[in-house]
Amino acid sequence: MSTDESVLQGRNFVSFAPGISAQLRADILDCLLYAQLSADQKHDRYRNWKPWIEQYQRTIYQKGGRLTGSIDPGMVTIRRLRDLRYLPASAFGRATSPELHALMAGSLHTLLSSEHANTFFSSWFSSGQSESFQVVPCRASGTGAVDILVCGLQMTTRGVKPGLLFWDTLSGDMIVRTNGASFSLTEQSYAPYREKISRYLTDAAKKAIAEL
Repeated sequence: MSTDESVLQGRNFVSFAPGISAQLRADILDCLLYAQLSADQKHDRYRNWKPWIEQYQRTIYQKGGRLTGSIDPGMVTIRRLRDLRYLPASAFGRATSPELHALMAGSLHTLLSSEHANTFFSSWFSSGQSESFQVVPCRASGTGAVDILVCGLQMTTRGVKPGLLFWDTLSGDMIVRTNGASFSLTEQSYAPYREKISRYLTDAAKKAIAEL
Protein backbone atom coordinates (compact mmCIF):
# COMPACT_ATOMS: atom_id res chain seq x y z
CA MET A 1 0.00 0.00 0.00
CA SER A 2 1.74 3.14 -1.20
CA THR A 3 -0.70 5.75 0.11
CA ASP A 4 -2.68 6.24 3.27
CA GLU A 5 -5.94 4.32 3.49
CA SER A 6 -8.91 5.88 5.28
CA VAL A 7 -11.95 3.99 6.52
CA LEU A 8 -15.16 5.22 8.16
CA GLN A 9 -16.46 2.44 10.41
CA GLY A 10 -19.30 3.23 12.76
CA ARG A 11 -18.06 6.37 14.53
CA ASN A 12 -14.41 5.57 13.94
CA PHE A 13 -12.59 7.44 11.18
CA VAL A 14 -9.45 5.33 10.82
CA SER A 15 -6.43 6.09 8.65
CA PHE A 16 -3.61 3.64 7.97
CA ALA A 17 -0.17 4.81 6.93
CA PRO A 18 1.75 2.57 4.50
CA GLY A 19 3.43 -0.56 5.84
CA ILE A 20 0.63 -2.04 7.97
CA SER A 21 -0.25 -5.65 7.18
CA ALA A 22 -3.75 -6.65 6.09
CA GLN A 23 -4.10 -8.77 9.24
CA LEU A 24 -3.25 -5.89 11.56
CA ARG A 25 -5.58 -3.53 9.68
CA ALA A 26 -8.39 -6.04 10.15
CA ASP A 27 -7.46 -6.54 13.82
CA ILE A 28 -7.48 -2.80 14.49
CA LEU A 29 -10.85 -2.24 12.81
CA ASP A 30 -12.41 -5.12 14.74
CA CYS A 31 -10.90 -3.92 18.02
CA LEU A 32 -12.13 -0.35 17.51
CA LEU A 33 -15.65 -1.43 16.58
CA TYR A 34 -15.74 -3.77 19.57
CA ALA A 35 -14.58 -0.90 21.80
CA GLN A 36 -17.37 1.31 20.43
CA LEU A 37 -20.05 -1.32 21.03
CA SER A 38 -18.71 -2.08 24.50
CA ALA A 39 -18.80 1.60 25.45
CA ASP A 40 -22.34 1.88 24.06
CA GLN A 41 -23.47 -0.87 26.42
CA LYS A 42 -22.13 0.91 29.50
CA HIS A 43 -22.72 4.61 28.83
CA ASP A 44 -24.89 7.00 26.84
CA ARG A 45 -22.40 8.89 24.68
CA TYR A 46 -24.81 11.83 24.30
CA ARG A 47 -25.25 12.39 28.04
CA ASN A 48 -22.04 10.91 29.44
CA TRP A 49 -19.42 11.25 26.74
CA LYS A 50 -16.40 11.41 29.07
CA PRO A 51 -17.04 8.01 30.72
CA TRP A 52 -18.04 6.69 27.28
CA ILE A 53 -14.70 7.61 25.64
CA GLU A 54 -12.80 6.40 28.70
CA GLN A 55 -14.53 3.01 28.47
CA TYR A 56 -13.73 2.94 24.75
CA GLN A 57 -10.04 3.41 25.51
CA ARG A 58 -10.13 0.95 28.41
CA THR A 59 -11.49 -1.73 26.09
CA ILE A 60 -8.62 -1.26 23.63
CA TYR A 61 -6.18 -1.64 26.52
CA GLN A 62 -7.94 -4.77 27.77
CA LYS A 63 -7.87 -6.36 24.32
CA GLY A 64 -4.15 -6.16 23.64
CA GLY A 65 -3.36 -2.48 23.17
CA ARG A 66 -0.36 -1.32 25.20
CA LEU A 67 -0.94 2.21 26.51
CA THR A 68 1.86 4.55 25.37
CA GLY A 69 0.46 8.02 26.08
CA SER A 70 -2.64 10.08 26.75
CA ILE A 71 -4.45 13.09 25.38
CA ASP A 72 -5.21 15.48 28.21
CA PRO A 73 -8.93 16.33 28.11
CA GLY A 74 -9.43 19.76 26.56
CA MET A 75 -12.00 22.08 25.04
CA VAL A 76 -11.90 24.58 22.17
CA THR A 77 -14.56 26.64 20.40
CA ILE A 78 -14.78 26.76 16.60
CA ARG A 79 -17.13 28.41 14.10
CA ARG A 80 -16.92 25.92 11.25
CA LEU A 81 -16.27 22.21 10.92
CA ARG A 82 -13.30 22.86 8.68
CA ASP A 83 -11.65 24.64 11.63
CA LEU A 84 -11.16 21.21 13.20
CA ARG A 85 -8.04 20.82 11.09
CA TYR A 86 -6.51 23.69 13.05
CA LEU A 87 -6.94 22.11 16.48
CA PRO A 88 -3.87 23.09 18.48
CA ALA A 89 -1.11 20.54 18.82
CA SER A 90 -1.52 20.74 22.59
CA ALA A 91 -4.90 19.05 22.22
CA PHE A 92 -3.10 15.83 21.37
CA GLY A 93 -1.11 15.83 24.62
CA ARG A 94 1.54 13.30 25.50
CA ALA A 95 0.15 10.82 22.97
CA THR A 96 1.64 12.63 20.03
CA SER A 97 4.92 11.78 18.42
CA PRO A 98 5.84 14.07 15.51
CA GLU A 99 4.86 11.28 13.10
CA LEU A 100 1.49 10.65 14.74
CA HIS A 101 0.82 14.39 14.96
CA ALA A 102 1.40 14.72 11.22
CA LEU A 103 -0.81 11.71 10.60
CA MET A 104 -3.50 13.16 12.86
CA ALA A 105 -3.46 16.47 10.98
CA GLY A 106 -3.64 14.60 7.69
CA SER A 107 -6.50 12.45 8.98
CA LEU A 108 -8.56 15.48 9.96
CA HIS A 109 -7.90 17.10 6.59
CA THR A 110 -8.90 13.92 4.76
CA LEU A 111 -12.02 13.49 6.88
CA LEU A 112 -13.25 17.03 6.32
CA SER A 113 -12.56 16.79 2.59
CA SER A 114 -14.38 13.49 2.13
CA GLU A 115 -17.87 12.25 1.40
CA HIS A 116 -17.66 10.58 4.81
CA ALA A 117 -17.92 14.01 6.43
CA ASN A 118 -20.88 15.00 4.28
CA THR A 119 -22.70 11.81 5.25
CA PHE A 120 -21.78 12.04 8.92
CA PHE A 121 -22.37 15.70 9.66
CA SER A 122 -25.05 16.97 7.28
CA SER A 123 -27.99 15.60 9.29
CA TRP A 124 -27.33 17.07 12.73
CA PHE A 125 -26.66 20.80 12.50
CA SER A 126 -29.14 22.36 14.89
CA SER A 127 -28.61 24.38 18.03
CA GLY A 128 -27.84 22.28 21.10
CA GLN A 129 -27.10 19.16 19.07
CA SER A 130 -24.27 17.01 20.40
CA GLU A 131 -22.32 14.46 18.39
CA SER A 132 -19.09 12.56 18.83
CA PHE A 133 -16.67 10.47 16.81
CA GLN A 134 -13.12 9.18 16.95
CA VAL A 135 -10.28 10.06 14.60
CA VAL A 136 -7.78 7.19 14.72
CA PRO A 137 -4.54 7.51 12.74
CA CYS A 138 -2.35 4.39 12.70
CA ARG A 139 1.27 3.89 11.62
CA ALA A 140 3.70 0.97 11.57
CA SER A 141 6.36 1.35 14.25
CA GLY A 142 9.03 -0.72 12.51
CA THR A 143 9.02 -3.41 15.22
CA GLY A 144 6.00 -5.36 14.01
CA ALA A 145 3.68 -3.17 16.06
CA VAL A 146 1.26 -0.45 15.01
CA ASP A 147 1.06 2.86 16.86
CA ILE A 148 -2.57 3.91 17.25
CA LEU A 149 -3.67 7.40 18.27
CA VAL A 150 -7.27 7.60 19.44
CA CYS A 151 -8.56 11.17 19.43
CA GLY A 152 -12.13 11.32 20.66
CA LEU A 153 -14.01 14.48 19.66
CA GLN A 154 -17.35 15.59 21.07
CA MET A 155 -18.99 18.59 19.41
CA THR A 156 -21.92 20.57 20.77
CA THR A 157 -23.53 23.25 18.60
CA ARG A 158 -24.77 26.60 19.95
CA GLY A 159 -27.12 28.88 18.01
CA VAL A 160 -26.28 27.20 14.71
CA LYS A 161 -28.15 27.63 11.44
CA PRO A 162 -27.14 25.48 8.45
CA GLY A 163 -24.93 27.05 5.81
CA LEU A 164 -24.88 26.42 2.08
CA LEU A 165 -22.16 23.80 2.54
CA PHE A 166 -22.03 21.28 5.39
CA TRP A 167 -18.72 22.62 6.73
CA ASP A 168 -20.04 26.20 7.00
CA THR A 169 -22.50 27.76 9.43
CA LEU A 170 -24.45 31.01 9.16
CA SER A 171 -24.22 31.76 12.88
CA GLY A 172 -23.31 30.21 16.21
CA ASP A 173 -20.35 28.08 17.15
CA MET A 174 -19.34 24.60 18.24
CA ILE A 175 -17.70 23.50 21.47
CA VAL A 176 -15.21 20.71 20.77
CA ARG A 177 -14.05 18.50 23.62
CA THR A 178 -11.07 16.18 23.15
CA ASN A 179 -10.03 13.05 25.00
CA GLY A 180 -7.94 10.09 23.97
CA ALA A 181 -4.77 8.06 24.20
CA SER A 182 -2.14 6.28 22.14
CA PHE A 183 -1.60 2.54 22.03
CA SER A 184 0.74 -0.01 20.50
CA LEU A 185 -0.84 -3.17 19.08
CA THR A 186 0.71 -6.29 17.54
CA GLU A 187 -0.80 -9.40 15.97
CA GLN A 188 0.51 -11.35 18.96
CA SER A 189 -0.97 -9.06 21.63
CA TYR A 190 -4.38 -9.14 19.94
CA ALA A 191 -4.33 -12.88 19.14
CA PRO A 192 -5.92 -14.08 22.43
CA TYR A 193 -8.99 -11.93 21.72
CA ARG A 194 -9.27 -12.15 17.92
CA GLU A 195 -11.65 -15.08 17.58
CA LYS A 196 -13.95 -14.06 20.43
CA ILE A 197 -14.25 -10.48 19.17
CA SER A 198 -14.86 -11.66 15.61
CA ARG A 199 -17.71 -13.90 16.80
CA TYR A 200 -19.15 -11.08 18.88
CA LEU A 201 -19.15 -8.66 15.94
CA THR A 202 -20.71 -11.27 13.64
CA ASP A 203 -23.49 -11.94 16.15
CA ALA A 204 -24.04 -8.20 16.66
CA ALA A 205 -24.35 -7.67 12.90
CA LYS A 206 -26.87 -10.52 12.59
CA LYS A 207 -28.90 -9.08 15.47
CA ALA A 208 -28.90 -5.62 13.89
CA ILE A 209 -30.10 -7.05 10.57
CA ALA A 210 -32.84 -9.05 12.29
CA GLU A 211 -34.09 -5.90 14.02
CA LEU A 212 -34.48 -3.96 10.77
